[in-house]
Amino acid sequence: MKKIDKTDAPTKLEAYRRLRPTAKWEKFVDKTNRRKQAQNHIKGDQGGLCAYCEINLKNADENGKADFRVEHFHPKSDYSTVHNWHLDWQNLLGCCHGGSQANVVEAGERHSSPDHSCDVPKGNENWDDVILNPLNIPHTPILFSFNRTDGAISLNNDNCDQVGVDKVKAQATIDNLRLDSDRLRRLRKAALDNVNDSLKELIAEGMKIEDARSRLARGLLRKNDQDHWPAFFSSLRDYLGSAAEHQLTDIGYIG
Repeated sequence: MKKIDKTDAPTKLEAYRRLRPTAKWEKFVDKTNRRKQAQNHIKGDQGGLCAYCEINLKNADENGKADFRVEHFHPKSDYSTVHNWHLDWQNLLGCCHGGSQANVVEAGERHSSPDHSCDVPKGNENWDDVILNPLNIPHTPILFSFNRTDGAISLNNDNCDQVGVDKVKAQATIDNLRLDSDRLRRLRKAALDNVNDSLKELIAEGMKIEDARSRLARGLLRKNDQDHWPAFFSSLRDYLGSAAEHQLTDIGYIG
């Protein structure tokens, strides 16, 4: 999980909410143009990554359905107050299917039922006070650490202490969203192996390790021509260490 810098609500959602303040999400997305604008806006705010696990969100193609869906962080089914969680822009996140869909794009890599993650185990639970909300965490320092040898995720306790992040809630984020699932470990390990191989190649060519890390950070930790971050951004950031932090400072990274 990384910081999401949420921008203003898309125009069609804002206009619809003002016209029909008690309407449900399902009615809003009935219209293709409204649905697409909201989905694209969500993906743009998140740099093309799942709000929870940071896998790259995929559009549908001839080989499968999109690995993307809209998640309501606070359950939209909560009618205990007059607040309409359905249409609250700050409540909408973009997620992958968490390994639950057999007909998703790249299903061989992404489908791992019953090894589910992200909003699949969350379901309709109200975890507002249980897990971290990616809209409300700091963009720096990184709150999690990653093991290159197996792709495991753990807390960066020192960094959590530095910025006053509740470590119990941060650990619950890993546990409850199953961010350390076998599938996600495998995918993160592959991403980390790739950058490690690139680092070794640069060193073999005679480059100093600090310079090699800096080159990789400049090449990897930036948005591409689609305005997307690399998949498993935080894993790469953690692996590249201080070189990553220098790069993110240089580009004015805020989430």
